[in-house]
Amino acid sequence: MDMHDDQFRAGVQETAVQDRVTTSLPKLLRPTWAEISLSKLRRNFEYVRRVAGTRRVMAVVKADAYGHGAVPIARTLDQAGADWFGVATVEEAVELRAAGIEKPVLLLGGLYMSDPADLIEYHLTPTVSSTARLDTYAKCAQRYGRPIEFHLKVDTGMGRLGLPPDRVRAFIERYRELPGLDMKGLFTHLASAEDLVASQTEEQAACFREALRHVQALGIEPEWIHVANSAALVAGSSLPENLVRIGGLLYGYCLPFVLQPGKQVPEFPPIEPILTLKSRVVYLKDVPSGTPLGYSAAFHTRRRSRIATVPVGYADGLSRSLSNRGRAIVRDCGARIVGNISMDLTLLDVTDVPGVDIGDEVTLLGQTDHCSITALEIAELVGTVPYEILCSIGRRVPRIYLDS
Repeated sequence: MDMHDDQFRAGVQETAVQDRVTTSLPKLLRPTWAEISLSKLRRNFEYVRRVAGTRRVMAVVKADAYGHGAVPIARTLDQAGADWFGVATVEEAVELRAAGIEKPVLLLGGLYMSDPADLIEYHLTPTVSSTARLDTYAKCAQRYGRPIEFHLKVDTGMGRLGLPPDRVRAFIERYRELPGLDMKGLFTHLASAEDLVASQTEEQAACFREALRHVQALGIEPEWIHVANSAALVAGSSLPENLVRIGGLLYGYCLPFVLQPGKQVPEFPPIEPILTLKSRVVYLKDVPSGTPLGYSAAFHTRRRSRIATVPVGYADGLSRSLSNRGRAIVRDCGARIVGNISMDLTLLDVTDVPGVDIGDEVTLLGQTDHCSITALEIAELVGTVPYEILCSIGRRVPRIYLDS
């Protein structure tokens, strides 16, 4: 059955009249979108705040808030009581400032090649991992006559950025020689907090405690000390800190825990994924058995089949690795992805889904009354982490923010 223009318009108009959807009609003329629940986000934050106890909370909103939209997410978390925000780049930080976010912002990766003057203009806190950056920041602070606050990152085992622990003394000595700088924080990055079998987290914590003692023995008392990420917070890891850095939990995800046989899994947090990826059926056809489908004829029907075309593809974040393996939800039933996922279109076998019609809503990621597809499920299928699935949802997919 071919799709006629009037049927297509009817499907798009249906999108606009749902009382939960607040985006204007023109933005949905290509019927693929993501719905993001701000009420679930607030509930997830309330859980984090409760478990953090006396520790303050840094909300990590880098990478466009893990693909959810940095500005709406940060504004909601700001109102909910987040104490800090963590980003990867100056550009991400400036976006928050332009949106009216005034809370402290930590550049988790450092400044890279950006102008140090941005730190002063936008009141940003950089991460420092070497004495070389100290010299650069000190010159900038002297030039503008304003101090630059920073957090020192110590590499305790991640092996990416961070000052080697045996360089702490030399770093502090150089820091004391340079006017205009204020070391306000000390932190490290856990590599495998979800692995409760390996000893790496305990080893990193011990290394960090030693670095902290060394810093304090040299007369420096950082105001902010932070180590825990989402997995460490849920696992209840004992760490020397007064601030936690949380990303995944806010968006409804935590990496699965690795446990020794017979050990009890930490109580899974009462968090909910806040993003649902949706599209609509735009074309339907009945084909005989043996029909090739998609690029490279990667799938041949084994029976007379009804095939639905959906305007979503790998350019929207639907991984091509899900070709002939993934599924979607149509009319609260599972529908298999068949053929190779292309850049803009995907095929579904809806033979066993009663009553499918053009304009029907399709859920690629999210939950309906009786079915669910999570980013964790997809990640395990394609061999990655749920955060990559979320971050991969393309910018051409409109984000619709729901608050109910």
